[in-house]
Amino acid sequence: MNAYKKLGQGVLTGSGTQDTLYTVPASTEAIVKLIVIVNTSASNRTVEVWHDGVADTNAILPSLTIEAGGWLEMDGPFTMEAADTLRAEGSAALSLTYTVYGVEIS
Repeated sequence: MNAYKKLGQGVLTGSGTQDTLYTVPASTEAIVKLIVIVNTSASNRTVEVWHDGVADTNAILPSLTIEAGGWLEMDGPFTMEAADTLRAEGSAALSLTYTVYGVEIS
């Protein structure tokens, strides 16, 4: 069964912490179609994104600056298997929000 949906949504906790944006459930595969990251602060912020994230391993987005009030859209598809994770780290606490859209296949 295919379920098109919002896979994850939240706020990055800040520098030094890799936040899990989405984890693929057991017995499921996923295709991430779009990742949107919005800078809600009045200052420029940086963000990094990993698939199965371990710092500097499997990066799908190296450190990139998002201007104050700006946003970043990452178009997929990114294919993921059961238990795979999508993680990100922002440069400041509670300044970057994210939404992950895609399909789960079970």
